[in-house]
Amino acid sequence: MLKVFVKTYGCTLNQADSDILKAIISEKYELVEREEESDVVVLNTCTVKGATDNKIFAKIRLLENSGRKFVVAGCLTVNEAKIRQIAPHKPILGTSALRHINEAVEDALAERAATYRDYESKDSLPKILGAPIARIPINDGCVSKCAFCQTKLARPYLRSYSPKTVVNWINASVKNGAKEIQLTSQDAGAYGIDIKTNLISLLEAILNDNSSTKANEEFFIRLGMINPDHVKRMLPDLLKKMENKKIYKFLHIPVQSGSEKVCKDMNRDHTVQDFVDIVTAVRKKFPEVTIATDIIVGYPTETKKDFEDTLELLKTTKPDITNISRFSPRPGTKAKELKQLNTVEMKKRTGQISTLVRELNIESRRRFIGKTYPVLITEKQRDFTGRNINYTQVVVKGFQGKLGDFVTINIIDANHGSLFGEICQ
Repeated sequence: MLKVFVKTYGCTLNQADSDILKAIISEKYELVEREEESDVVVLNTCTVKGATDNKIFAKIRLLENSGRKFVVAGCLTVNEAKIRQIAPHKPILGTSALRHINEAVEDALAERAATYRDYESKDSLPKILGAPIARIPINDGCVSKCAFCQTKLARPYLRSYSPKTVVNWINASVKNGAKEIQLTSQDAGAYGIDIKTNLISLLEAILNDNSSTKANEEFFIRLGMINPDHVKRMLPDLLKKMENKKIYKFLHIPVQSGSEKVCKDMNRDHTVQDFVDIVTAVRKKFPEVTIATDIIVGYPTETKKDFEDTLELLKTTKPDITNISRFSPRPGTKAKELKQLNTVEMKKRTGQISTLVRELNIESRRRFIGKTYPVLITEKQRDFTGRNINYTQVVVKGFQGKLGDFVTINIIDANHGSLFGEICQ
């Protein structure tokens, strides 16, 4: 039987798409865990950052030059012309054409340069059920028009999955052993706008499910990224839903800049003050909540004063997680047409903000030392790691159980990325 390897780059939405690709592939071919064992490689790609772009294009060149058979799928397919320059006879699979993956595998074997761009619903497609973590996509696309974002070009239309589909996926995953449900999308706040519902109603359907497929096993829900404008309009209802013990006290709210001017230049649908107000309200309700945000450093219109405003915002709001990206111009976006900042200055600012973020992360996590939490064990690295109810990562020394177990942990130390705990006897 033909052997296929799927390599995934990027966000949890991309990983969820790979779960669908793998399920379809396994109906006809053998899935393998190592690239060197495969006859065909499927690259499910990402195009958020220039550095990731470069890494993936280098991989495409390597596969092409070594004579490998492969398919290019995912968000990078928006750069079809460049892909064709490197690999002129390889098939390309758009983000909404996943059902054609086995056809694309056949094209790869025959060296046919087919392109699949169907914009179709994924509701009825099969899906690999992960455990103890299950990635459940709730929508593709968003309704924003950010000047820097190429993902918007790769996933141009908002397509929300029906609440019934999401609930059924969750129930099937939980019955398969999932304990952590990650609701993933390009922007979870946009969920339902196209089908006349919303994220709050979806959470209501999940939390109050009484369908015939209902799973009775315990599980937790991690909300995906929600842009500030959506959080703002649903904040009271969202906070009410977050009171439920099944929902992690975690919100990922990307502000992107601490400068009102730069946010406006980016064509963001929110103000910096909106972000401040949201963080204040959420922390008042849940003092130990984990707030994550994203910052773009070196946007073309960012002055030194704008950058200082961003530093001040972080010092004031103290996010628990800050994802830092140095600006890179993405093809086809309005921001690419702007005059770029000096590379040396961008590196300087990135180093400065990274130092601050590391200090804030350590400060955030050290406040938990001496406290005790139930922890869900979800990963095995050198040691087992898990998450407490605030979705803070906890490294558990000496754990002898298995993934998906719950254990009570006393926090004894912390660094910028994790808590460290010992099992309560």
